[in-house]
Amino acid sequence: MNARSGKVSKFAGLTLYLIPIGVAINFVGGQLALLLKLPVYLDAIGTILVGALCGPIPGAIVGLISNAINAITSPPTFLYAICSVLFGLLAGYLGRLGWFRSLWKVLLSALGFAVIGGVGGPIISIVFFDGLAVGGAAIVVGALASLGMDINTANFVAQFPLDLIDKIPTVLVVYLIIKGLPRRILGKVPLGYVYLPTKRAAASSSSDA
Repeated sequence: MNARSGKVSKFAGLTLYLIPIGVAINFVGGQLALLLKLPVYLDAIGTILVGALCGPIPGAIVGLISNAINAITSPPTFLYAICSVLFGLLAGYLGRLGWFRSLWKVLLSALGFAVIGGVGGPIISIVFFDGLAVGGAAIVVGALASLGMDINTANFVAQFPLDLIDKIPTVLVVYLIIKGLPRRILGKVPLGYVYLPTKRAAASSSSDA
């Protein structure tokens, strides 16, 4: 912990414990979506949660490790690791700005995450897989292609809406988890001070002075 600011350092406190927990959350959600062939991913809750609580780098690490683990059963998913890393980085940045304290900002953040997945995902599918998507998106892309739509266009048309549908409940779950965390837990994570009312009030008072 930084004695002057009261902030917990990047990999101190609960961060080292939250990283594997975030990976586990991602793994369960991602495998469930693949198993049920859902048109959503459910594999970024842990990444965004750890990013929002611990900062961009821990969030990115969760995303990278999660993709590496998912690649054991679905090797092509590892190529999408860049999207997961960007999810973690964005979550950490928005966490620092306090976006996960506000419901409307949380909902707005879903758009940013959807842009990463809905643009980055199709590009990876087109470049590496000739437009063949993986996971639940493959169902929608295949359906659009069977109706005569160009496969590359089908990727963008399908994946951005699906990513938005996926990210709205994802960020809402993250928001609710953070809202439910006790102060003693928040005090042990790097960005916990953002969510502690007393710390925010003290910071506001010192800036006014």
